[in-house]
This record gives sequence, structure tokens and C-alpha cells, in this order.
Amino acid sequence: MTAQRIRRQLPTLFLVILIAAAVRIAWIIFVHPNPADGRFDDTAWYYAAARFFAHGDGYVNPFTGTPTAAWPPGYPVALGVLFKIAGTGTTQAYAANVVLATATVAVVYAIAHTLFDRRTALVAALALALWPGQIYFSSLTLSEPLFTFLFALGFLLIVLVPRAGAWRGTALLALGVVVGAAALTRGQALILLPLALAGWGMAGYRWRPAFAWVALAGVAAALVIAPWVVRNDHQLGSPVLISTNLGPNLWIGNHSDATGRMGIPEADPPLPQRGTLTQPQYEVKADQLALRKGLSYMLSHPVNEVRLAGAKIRAMYESDATALDWNAAYRPDYYASPSVEHGLRNLANGVWFAAIALAAVGLVATRRQLGGLAGLLPLTVLAWTAAHVVFFGDARFHYPVVFAIAVLGARGVVELVAALRSPERALGGRYAEA
Repeated sequence: MTAQRIRRQLPTLFLVILIAAAVRIAWIIFVHPNPADGRFDDTAWYYAAARFFAHGDGYVNPFTGTPTAAWPPGYPVALGVLFKIAGTGTTQAYAANVVLATATVAVVYAIAHTLFDRRTALVAALALALWPGQIYFSSLTLSEPLFTFLFALGFLLIVLVPRAGAWRGTALLALGVVVGAAALTRGQALILLPLALAGWGMAGYRWRPAFAWVALAGVAAALVIAPWVVRNDHQLGSPVLISTNLGPNLWIGNHSDATGRMGIPEADPPLPQRGTLTQPQYEVKADQLALRKGLSYMLSHPVNEVRLAGAKIRAMYESDATALDWNAAYRPDYYASPSVEHGLRNLANGVWFAAIALAAVGLVATRRQLGGLAGLLPLTVLAWTAAHVVFFGDARFHYPVVFAIAVLGARGVVELVAALRSPERALGGRYAEA
């Protein structure tokens, strides 16, 4: 892509970014929940933990005031730094969501342009800018906007590394830093490293240099994560890699009464005897116990695990309107009227299933390129799904891979429009750069 062509495309991309920002700001004006209103969920925990961090207390459990690793530190620490700089409040948190979401739109444009062409890039970026299920998350203090930006940026770097030439080492180090930061926000980001290896292998690069590239990026990611591990060993008495919710999350999806979803009959996962354990030590022991219980069930009930896997996948992809429930804290009277809520829900799910159908068309259209880097798009969705099948399913979990569906769906739109203009052209034929 020449500098002249880039300059010619910037006004259009800037307009799309403005649209993305405008619709999210409008949404926040309409819906602006307060995570400190008495609700007890992830939004309240992240918001309170960020406030403690901003006040100089470190990363602590906001309910006990003790050091914790109950959730990955990436989002609450980033939010805490923002609060330290700009003051504490939901306005600052939601403004950060808008910035991250619009930055993700730009990243998706770059991904689609690198893999396909300008038309696909524009459609993909505009689709993500106007995607209802993504917009609804703008008013929540959840990790999705930050993580999705980092995850999509990591994907873009994977695509760009083979083209980096003399800058390849720098690109690999950048990839490692982004993977490390994303993993500290949500551990599943580590799948980017094997995805990179697969993508570079599919692109025709020999496995030996591809392994070396992944190793370099992996070292950079490890250096980013290492200080957190050292901190956990010092303050929790255990070198916890990412967080102490690994065990509980595994157990929720894998025990005798598991449904494959978040909802469970029991109030809590299995808990150890407290004895003389400090709260941080107790947190680590509870994580380890739940992990053992969950793994034991998985190994001893393989048939049931197959059934649960289907339920988990369905729970992940059956709806794109879950943010409406998080905004309302599951209160039935939160929105202006039931009809407004139903309309918002139907809009999100209608767009979601239409996008999936268009992504299927895009897969058919790109079948000749799936052996190269374009194959990373469906492979990323599959790997992301597999990573969550181990735990449990929730519609919130598919948010970070919507960018891949948007790009494939955009490819489907471009091919369908081309087919309508030229009926003799079959899907998946050659396409020209616009």
C-alpha cells in the first residue's frame, strides 16, 4: 500500500471512526449505569478495585482490602491509572471505552485491508462501528473493550510480521508485548502465540524460522508477565501466572451439576478449610482446590464432557445482546419500557445472526485463500471457542472475536455485491484492489 493510497483512504477511515465514537457516546448518554449502585458483579469489582489502585493501595480485593489476583490485573490496573490521571468516575471509564472501541475499528480496517482489499476493509470497519452488541458494552466497566483492542492488535501484528522486512524483529517484540498485556487482561490471549505459528506456517514460511519468531515474541510476552508473577509470589505466597479464578471457572463448567453456563446450583465452588490461612493464601488454596475438582471431573466423565461442550458453545453464540443485561444488572425495569428493551435486544441479535450468515458467505468466497494468512480468521474463532469450552459458556465471551466475524462478513458483502453486478462471477473468484 503506497503512501499516496494511504493518504487517499484516511478521510474515509476517519469518518468511520467518528461514526463509531458518535454512536457510542449517544449510547452512553442514553444508558449510563453506575457500577457502585449496589450491584454485585464484575463491573462493580473492576470499578472498586481500580479506585483502590488509584488511591495508592495497590491491587487489592475491594471487599477485604487484601492483596489479590482474583481477576487478571490488566483492566482494573489500567482503569486505576486512568483514575489517577483524570480523576475517578464513570465518565472517565466510559470515555476510555469509546477510545478503545474506535481504535479497534481502525485496527480492523488495517486487518481487512492487509488480508483482502479496501472495500472489505471499509465494510468491516463500518460494520464494527455500528455493531449493536459492541456498542452496548461501551457503558460497562468490563474488560472487553481493552482486551478486544489488544487481541485485535496482536492479530494485526501477526499478519504484518511476514511483511515487516528489516523491521521484523521490532514487530515480533511488539507482538510479544501486546500478547503479554492482553494475557494480563484475559489469559486466553496466549492463544495468539500458537495462532501466529499456524498462520506463518500456512503462509508458506518454513517451520524453523516460524518457531524462532514465536519464541522471540514469547520471550517478550514472558517479560511483560514476569513482574506480576513475582508480585503474586511475594504477596500471595504463590507464583500465580494470571489470576486465581482459573480453578473456579474450570469447576463451574465441569462438575456433577454443571449446565455449561455460568449459573450453578451451589453458591460457591468447593472451598478449603480456612484454618490459619491469610486471605491471600486462602484465595490461592481455593483456586487450587477448584482446579483439582474440575480436572478430576473432566477426566472421569468424558461422555458428559461432550454434552457439556455443546451447551457451552450454544451459550457462547446464542445471543449478542448480553450487555443489555449487564447494563441493567438484570433489573426488568431498567430501560424506558419493555418494548424499548425488546427492540434493542432484537436489533443486536438480528445483526448478529445476519453477520454470521454473511461470514459463512465470506468463508466460501475466500476458500482459495484460507491456506494462507486469511485462514487465521476462522482459525482464531475456532481456537477462541475451544479455549472457552474447557470452562463454561456465556454470550459475553464471544465479544473479542467479533472482529474476525466482521472481516469475514465484510468479505461476504463485497462478494455478494460483486456477484449482483456481474451474475456470471462465482463467489470466490478473483477480486481486484479498488
